[in-house]
Amino acid sequence: MEKIIDTIKLMAKTGLFFANSDGNFAERERDFLENFVGGIESVGDISDELKAEVKDTLNHSYDLDGIVKETLQLVEGFNDDERKAILVTTSLFIRKVILSDTRVESKERENYELWKKAVGLA
Repeated sequence: MEKIIDTIKLMAKTGLFFANSDGNFAERERDFLENFVGGIESVGDISDELKAEVKDTLNHSYDLDGIVKETLQLVEGFNDDERKAILVTTSLFIRKVILSDTRVESKERENYELWKKAVGLA
């Protein structure tokens, strides 16, 4: 269960970073991320403390280096197929965040390409 919670927290952080990377945290991006974080109940029996901890990730700022580092740490210990599946799923999530406000700014695209290269998807 710990890896699942770590994954959800990282996805929230990653989404927040990419939503803010163009300097404009649009309402649609905020709604998308709040709905994602709000869906943690579907993961299973999670304590109120853990729910609050995951939701709190949206109250901070993150940088690309930190997101890359946490992403690579998360996939350690998985075999190649599992690692690739996690990274591809995260990549699709990032694209959904970026597209949630119906436009892709150059800084969002640039950071997305940098992230893909850093985690080995480019």
